[in-house]
Amino acid sequence: MITVIGIFEARELADEAASYLLANEFKSEDVDVHQAEAPEKVAKFFDHLFEDRSAAASHTAAAINGTIVTIHAQSTREAQEAVDVLNNYGGIDVSIPGSEEVLSRIVERAVNSSVRLR
Repeated sequence: MITVIGIFEARELADEAASYLLANEFKSEDVDVHQAEAPEKVAKFFDHLFEDRSAAASHTAAAINGTIVTIHAQSTREAQEAVDVLNNYGGIDVSIPGSEEVLSRIVERAVNSSVRLR
């Protein structure tokens, strides 16, 4: 399984992106939308997903006041389609200053159900 993450400043944009995905062959059990209300839960999610602590920290910081859309993709093609949708709907830049721009991100790792954001 491949995990795709997009972070949005506006809940409405996150909901629109998720609705588009669901209307275009993505299954509801594979699309999660989470309003980042519990910082410790969000931090645990990103710590689980990223081995690189700076990547986990930058995603956590970006998500604290936003909405996280997570797609649990079955293939690389599906993951790339999800990234394109999230970026088109306004996924924010979560790059570390001085590095490449990172909007929505593909992570070649499945999310453990105990830390999944729903």
